[in-house]
Amino acid sequence: MSASDLDHLEPGPGIPLRHPLRTTAIVIYATLFLLALTIPRSLTNWLKGFEPNDMQIAALQAAEGLATFSHRIGADRPFAVGRDWFLNAAGKRED
Repeated sequence: MSASDLDHLEPGPGIPLRHPLRTTAIVIYATLFLLALTIPRSLTNWLKGFEPNDMQIAALQAAEGLATFSHRIGADRPFAVGRDWFLNAAGKRED
């Protein structure tokens, strides 16, 4: 089957999306936000690795605010428990 043959395939079941690119972008950004909310340490550590400038400082402050909010509502708790369990099982300690 060549690429041109794909044009002759019947569409799959269901209704095609009217704006597939917008829907895809929403899913991707929602996923990134959910990851930042549940594992905020990764975002702050990533931002700390950049050379300090005004944009990095502002982004780091926003990430630390998100981390504080995440901790306050308990969204980071499952990751913290899993990390503690892994460190204990591996015989490592938090540095």
